[in-house]
Amino acid sequence: MNPNAAKDLIVRNAFLCAAAVVITSCGTATFSKTGSDAQIESLRNFELAFIDEFAVPGKRFNAAAFDTKLNQGNAKFQQAISDEKFTARRPVLVDLKGQFDADAAHLRSKASRGKVTPALASEMKKDVNKIYDHALGR
Repeated sequence: MNPNAAKDLIVRNAFLCAAAVVITSCGTATFSKTGSDAQIESLRNFELAFIDEFAVPGKRFNAAAFDTKLNQGNAKFQQAISDEKFTARRPVLVDLKGQFDADAAHLRSKASRGKVTPALASEMKKDVNKIYDHALGR
């Protein structure tokens, strides 16, 4: 076999292997990101439901129920962060967790003092949707 032909064969095979690795990794990244997107949507839905449950004008504040739901949310966020395979999304999830903590503290403060208004729930939900849309790159 000609030395140049052997060299060309090796270069071509190396290129095909590299292309296969790139194509495969892109598919895996897309799959992971898709699963990550679904996880973020699940967290969004939980936080919106949390607001719906506790940002009700005139509703008596139930600290035990609030703490139970808050603990569920914390567990969901911690699980999402530890399960995340798409490493670029971990800091995003940590930021979303921080936002959830801040929203919960604000809601606890307002609800425990009977200061919940219809505008509060509406604004909180609008802000949550904006933050999660940003996290999803929308």
